[in-house]
Amino acid sequence: MAFNIYYYESNVDCKFCKKHFSTYKVRPNRYKIVEEQTDFMPVYEGLNPLLYEVAVCPHCGYAYHKSMTRTYGPFMELINEIYIKELQKKINICQERTLDDAIVSYKLAYLVSRASMEESLLMANFALKIAWLYRLKNDNKSETHYLFAARDFYSKSFATNQEGEERIQFLHAELSLRLGDIAEAKKGFSRLISDRNISNKYRKLARNCWENYRYDENVIKVDGGIGEVLN
Repeated sequence: MAFNIYYYESNVDCKFCKKHFSTYKVRPNRYKIVEEQTDFMPVYEGLNPLLYEVAVCPHCGYAYHKSMTRTYGPFMELINEIYIKELQKKINICQERTLDDAIVSYKLAYLVSRASMEESLLMANFALKIAWLYRLKNDNKSETHYLFAARDFYSKSFATNQEGEERIQFLHAELSLRLGDIAEAKKGFSRLISDRNISNKYRKLARNCWENYRYDENVIKVDGGIGEVLN
């Protein structure tokens, strides 16, 4: 293809059907992280590379993300029975993608991973990223659905290092707060703040999130009280 200033082509050999295809990735100089939300969703200036993280084979429909590990032998047999044979139609989203295309790509990776019984942590991360994409669409109902799924998977997951475990604990508390489960959020943040074995990074994140919530809650109460008096 002619040189594209926004994307480059990543060459892929499908792990399922073994056929070759190319898929777009965003050039690194075409985006910059300008903010990170409290559940670690990056906000980009320019293009959003998240839309292109999952490669979807246009030949068989297999969806692959670099974090997936069960991509061989008996797991592929499960994927064939539970996922490939159930696909209604193959799609080609190998070039420029919309938000809807990106959501489809992540949902397919989510289904592949569920079929191959990937670890709960990977499933949680996929669900969270789908929720982020719905947030960009301002689809609150769908975002909430996947935030609940992510929280459930985080509650079942574990990491092999301390920072990974702290991240899981923090996300479980943060998602609980976003979902309105204040009791669970308070319990999770309190644990992170009070445990001296927790790193300063996650203790500070937990304290900031909880203090911001308490501040916002108090502002709402004050504003509500003033409104009631004025009315």
